[in-house]
Amino acid sequence: MKLIATTKEEQNDALLDPWSAVHAGTGLAVGLMGFSLGAALVGAVAYELLERPLESAGFGKNLFNVSKPETRANSLADVAIFMIGVQAGRRWNRS
Repeated sequence: MKLIATTKEEQNDALLDPWSAVHAGTGLAVGLMGFSLGAALVGAVAYELLERPLESAGFGKNLFNVSKPETRANSLADVAIFMIGVQAGRRWNRS
């Protein structure tokens, strides 16, 4: 497994890919809106649990424009990056 995806074909195999920026930004927005860490985590995990099977189906492959589903490691990295964004937003609100 690669650390950083450098091609589209690697995006669901690597820990970090262009979608990592989307997860961080979404987490930041959720944190700025004042969601609790628990609610944010439940939402992120629920999304990842739904995304993986969708990416295996024809509809999901077209929706997400992927050739195969994410690895578990990529899904876990997505959640971790999202939560870092949430924490950054919550810290901003406390400043």
